[in-house]
Amino acid sequence: MFFGIVHLVGMVATVVMSALLWRQRARQGRAWPWLMAGLVAGVLWPVTLWPAVAAYWHRKGESAKAPLIAGACALGAVIMLLVVGGLSGSDQRAQPAGPQVLREPSSPPPSVITPEPVLAPPPQQDRAQVRDVLDDDRVLIQVPGREPQVVRIAGVQAPAEGECWSSEARAFAEGALRDATVQVTFGVGWSSGRSPEPEVSLILPDGAEYSSLALQQGAARLYPQAFLAEGLTSELTQAEATAKTAGRGLWGQQCGAVRAAPVPPQAEEILPAYYATCEQARAAGVAPLRRGDTGYSSTLDSDADGIACD
Repeated sequence: MFFGIVHLVGMVATVVMSALLWRQRARQGRAWPWLMAGLVAGVLWPVTLWPAVAAYWHRKGESAKAPLIAGACALGAVIMLLVVGGLSGSDQRAQPAGPQVLREPSSPPPSVITPEPVLAPPPQQDRAQVRDVLDDDRVLIQVPGREPQVVRIAGVQAPAEGECWSSEARAFAEGALRDATVQVTFGVGWSSGRSPEPEVSLILPDGAEYSSLALQQGAARLYPQAFLAEGLTSELTQAEATAKTAGRGLWGQQCGAVRAAPVPPQAEEILPAYYATCEQARAAGVAPLRRGDTGYSSTLDSDADGIACD
């Protein structure tokens, strides 16, 4: 009877200790090792108790140390509980509490490849002969080895027939272009509201750009809906301003145009709209010329980098 009570108390003590340790460790996310340790200790408790009982009965009349042996066996069960729980929990301490998120191994970021700048192809240039002047801003040209082609002179609008200075503008175009061998640059722009002929820049044998020359002499006006390359637009705008200031051609008093007010003496001198050669630009002290500068001409910019006579 006595040993049955001792066995029962030992079992209850083991389960209570296991439950207390389980609750303590549950707060830290490591409950199951202690629960398993409690179950193991509960199973081992009878194994450790019965040898103690047997030793007690065997030495009952011979030794007073039998109860100590039984207590030592019970203490051994408790120590085993702590050891098993501690060893089982050590693997869990290395893992952070809470659900684990699996991550793929980090890989080096892909190398950033800087795309190379895409350069626009240079405008097509050809040598051609002007076969006919059609209507002052359209001409018939022929590139050697090709069929004759009608092109439109970029950025200009000649006076219509019957308009002031129309006959003089026609004579100017005939004299400068007919049968002349010119350098033709395609792809310089386009104009809204006109026939679809390609717009070209014509370089005369003396190196002058025809559109700029015609505007500077007042033989044409700048077409308001022309969308041209930036450098060419600046050049033609300056050429027309020069003709207006000087009162040339269709901007003269004979056509009822009001001349621009005279420039005050302190104002900066208006430079020519273009220079035929880089020698003239250097002699005037304006070289090198950048795109947008007064006097800049695409004819003088041989490498098309926006800087002429460099």
